[in-house]
Amino acid sequence: MTWKSLQVDAVWVRRLTALADQPQNTSGLEAAFLRYGWARPGPEGRPEIEWGGGAASPHEITGGGGEGVGWRLELGDAPGEVPGAWFARLPCALFWPAFGDEPEDVEDAGQDDLDDDYGPAWIRRPEAERTDFHAEFRRLGELIRAELGEPDETGSAEMDERWERWDRKAGVVVLERTDDINSYSHYDVIAVRVGTAS
Repeated sequence: MTWKSLQVDAVWVRRLTALADQPQNTSGLEAAFLRYGWARPGPEGRPEIEWGGGAASPHEITGGGGEGVGWRLELGDAPGEVPGAWFARLPCALFWPAFGDEPEDVEDAGQDDLDDDYGPAWIRRPEAERTDFHAEFRRLGELIRAELGEPDETGSAEMDERWERWDRKAGVVVLERTDDINSYSHYDVIAVRVGTAS
């Protein structure tokens, strides 16, 4: 069993949660991306952000360029284009094998065939247990609580899914532990999602 994670700290959480407190318009969000160093100015002065790529075509912050997957945001449609469709989602941690596929004996686990796709930004913990993955969910939840207080909603579902939701002035912040659709369910993922309240 393996676990890999990005070093998401209080600064990352503060910046992500601030997106849910500002007006949900393209120019304001793009200005925040520039300010945070998550995007570069394009030739016409507007940031180079590919809205609407989602998990299939995430917005690279660092990594890529032959280094493998690094820091990236999965982005929904630009604010205002489709009502309720704007979001930014940061995958923070991955656990292999996914829930339900866990082997009884680690020696029979084979290997994480997708590990080489992920660059040096991802810290590996090859001897991790699912309890370590759960502890990372709690750690990220505490970082968000330090910014926003207690969540407005918490919940869980089958397949080890869990979420915590904070309703904000202009949007929502959701911490989620779920199936990783980006890897076709090879991993379980912990992610922070900011977006329009639905």
